[in-house]
Amino acid sequence: MFIRKRLIDDILARKGSVIVLEAPAGMGKSVLLRQIADRTGASVHLGLNPPGKGDALTLWDIPPYGKPVPLPETLFAPGRRIIIAKRPDAELEGLTRAFAYGHGICVAPEALLIDAEEARALPGAHQTEDYVDRCGGWPLAVFNGHGIADVAAFIQSEIIRSVTSEELVDIKQLLAGGEVPARRESRLMPFALVGEGDRLTLNVRIWRQDLEEAVDTAIGLRIATPAGARAVAEAYAGHGRIVDSITTYQSAGFMDNALQQFNRAGGLFFIYRHGPGAFDQVLAGFPHSYAQQSELLVLCLALQACKRGDISRARRLLVDRFGDQAEDLEAVFGPRSVFSREFREFRFLMLIYEDYRFTEESLESLYRLAAEFPSDAHLFRGSLYNSVLEFYIRQRRFAEAEEAAQRAMYHYEAAGTPMLCFYISLHQAMMALIRGDTMLARKHAARAAGSLGNVAFETPNDARLQMLLEACIEYEGGRAEPLARFLNTEIDDFSHGEIWPSLMDFTLLYGSQAMATHFSLLAARGFLDRWRVFQVSNLQFQTLVNIREAVVLQNANRWSEAADRLRDIALPVGRAWMLADPARLALISDRDEIGLALVWLRQMLHEQPDLPDLLVMLDHTIANLNITDRQRMALGVWLAFIHKRRQDLTQARALLLRIFEDAARLGSIAPLAEEKVFLGELMDNKRISAFLAASPSARQVIRKLRDSGHLAAVSGIRSELTRRENKILVMISEGAANKSIAGMLGVSEATVKFHLGNVYRKLGCKTRQEAISTARAAGIVG
Repeated sequence: MFIRKRLIDDILARKGSVIVLEAPAGMGKSVLLRQIADRTGASVHLGLNPPGKGDALTLWDIPPYGKPVPLPETLFAPGRRIIIAKRPDAELEGLTRAFAYGHGICVAPEALLIDAEEARALPGAHQTEDYVDRCGGWPLAVFNGHGIADVAAFIQSEIIRSVTSEELVDIKQLLAGGEVPARRESRLMPFALVGEGDRLTLNVRIWRQDLEEAVDTAIGLRIATPAGARAVAEAYAGHGRIVDSITTYQSAGFMDNALQQFNRAGGLFFIYRHGPGAFDQVLAGFPHSYAQQSELLVLCLALQACKRGDISRARRLLVDRFGDQAEDLEAVFGPRSVFSREFREFRFLMLIYEDYRFTEESLESLYRLAAEFPSDAHLFRGSLYNSVLEFYIRQRRFAEAEEAAQRAMYHYEAAGTPMLCFYISLHQAMMALIRGDTMLARKHAARAAGSLGNVAFETPNDARLQMLLEACIEYEGGRAEPLARFLNTEIDDFSHGEIWPSLMDFTLLYGSQAMATHFSLLAARGFLDRWRVFQVSNLQFQTLVNIREAVVLQNANRWSEAADRLRDIALPVGRAWMLADPARLALISDRDEIGLALVWLRQMLHEQPDLPDLLVMLDHTIANLNITDRQRMALGVWLAFIHKRRQDLTQARALLLRIFEDAARLGSIAPLAEEKVFLGELMDNKRISAFLAASPSARQVIRKLRDSGHLAAVSGIRSELTRRENKILVMISEGAANKSIAGMLGVSEATVKFHLGNVYRKLGCKTRQEAISTARAAGIVG
């Protein structure tokens, strides 16, 4: 047997009539008393009754599972000493008096642990020293670790059975890697020790699984009684383990307590504080009948349905609880509304998920509702400004949107919700990209990453949103690899997650452009079809997808298909509408109408570049205050194209120089990359390209466009073809016959054959199919 000589010397050297060894089971108290007895010749008294009169040194080993008889004062009379070994839950009356009069000394339980010096003195120290360290110096584990048949049962019955619910949760918190303030550490020995900053640290690293099992068993026994369940739930809440606290109340049937805790932990905003997994778990713990009686729970269930993309279920939940009036927006938001402000705030949120077309009246209702919440209701006020932000983004009123974003950010920061702060920074970065300001987008993206890093739970889809944002910023700067990688590896999981409606616009824009450029037309259309199916019932979203598909077709030189797609879009804006009154182009404000007008202008620029009204239409569109800077870049390229067609190279060069220098300043080339159909022809003109090459900023943009494959190096073939020959080449690649081409161009079939003969000669081909293959290889057709 290993004799703990140094510890025995220390105990015997202490002054005091009463020396107490108070420690949990397995700390070697009884063995130590026997070794002291062997050293001193004293005898060990084992029992609940105190030893009688005897020698100068008395050794009392108090057994567990009983109440010892009070300590008589005669045992700490002058000339006598008593050493007592007991567990922390053994309450010995008389000790308090002994300590009060200075007769008693308590040996700290840490002193009973095997330290490094003792470990080196053990037999086979080179093998046991590490084991002792992993045991945390716990004597039982060191000397008898392999002799216990059921470790979990031993720990549960002999050590943690008597600890408080608060201390049980302390151990669970330590096992989960959390922090615990030092309390009655003796009760948690040998599993926890006081470390730096007066915090408990996990001490024993072996038998971890057994310890976890023992703790879970003990907690399960506690929550089987109402009082125990309350104690455990309160202990969980004290550690900030709100989900465990709520589910403990639920398992014990205390639904009102669970709901109160849920409400205090965020209520409708619980998901942003604790994560979607915790949100789902807690909601599942409330019985349906109980949930139907609570406005808060019904709103949370409706929010859960919205986030899963099931808007119809969200509507059904509201109607079942609040009646048909929940669907009547006038009844909900009108001056005589009977609905709570919380319900109305949520109903606005649902309108965003429904992609509802907000009006100025909607905006006024939002501001009136905001006035009903106190200034410190930060989560509600922040969410209202978030709704205002979405309204302005859709209206392309970015100055007002930025102000709404800053107000929302102020409230979300004050509420301490980094998840919601992340969403605001994400929208700010997205707006910067839409405006064409990549530098500002980088700043907001960095702030978004910081907020996401402060979120205390896992949010995989939000991490993908951040990844997509950063990839799009790199794409704007000319690096396509991150976005191509994202679309190749992450898009499946991403498309099944929750995406805010305005972010879908952003995703469609960059995703379809990158797919078409770096994969294929087929891949780009497949990408769009996936989103079309995802939002099959949302007509506004379907319009957005169709507009993007038309652009993709145009960029692939599939102009006839693009025109068919544009004609299928059920909006008033179209070729005839624009030609009838070009001035209307300066006044439209709807996001989709602006997008559709721009794609129609692009189509007309290709089909009828000499149309007299085209320049007028472009001028009116540029004058529209709702056009983004990104869209203005495209319009500038088109305007330069028209000037070049009209032999005004001076004006064309000046326009392009300004556009390229703006792109360099903003760090954004993606808007120019999407206009390669027209830029290619412009850059093939030596006077234009030489003029631009004289500017360092423009030269930098040109190099990025060429390096990223947006300006093809094989432009010589295209420059040899006339515009009419290029157009006929595109038409035959789309499968058009000579007669059909003649009809579309308003020329004879013989003229078509003449132009085709020139195409064959310049491409060095003999057949129609050979010409198409050569043109595709050169990037002239898709």
